[in-house]
Amino acid sequence: MIRKMKDALLSKSAKIAINRKVRKYGSVLKLHLDSENKTIELELLLDGEKEPLHVSVYHYTLSEENGRHYLIAKDIVTSKAWINTAASQFLHGQKFEIPEEYVKLIKAVV
Repeated sequence: MIRKMKDALLSKSAKIAINRKVRKYGSVLKLHLDSENKTIELELLLDGEKEPLHVSVYHYTLSEENGRHYLIAKDIVTSKAWINTAASQFLHGQKFEIPEEYVKLIKAVV
């Protein structure tokens, strides 16, 4: 129960942060983080698209290097085949820096 509440809080914060990064391209409609299973499910509505893009991130990890914090996505699956190909080639194992203002929240939740 407590983990679900923490995940909901982190999901809401992550949605805000990601929306800031992708606002030129569209917006995040839904985001659900499951810290126990290390998964993230999100739905994006990209500019010019009629249907939302569904993205599932499986087996993510969090790391810290030189005072910076990162999310590393192991497996990314989307509702578009061509994006799956690009994600496996360019995003698998990549580090995504977590903005400093969210690090304390993540540490408190995880």
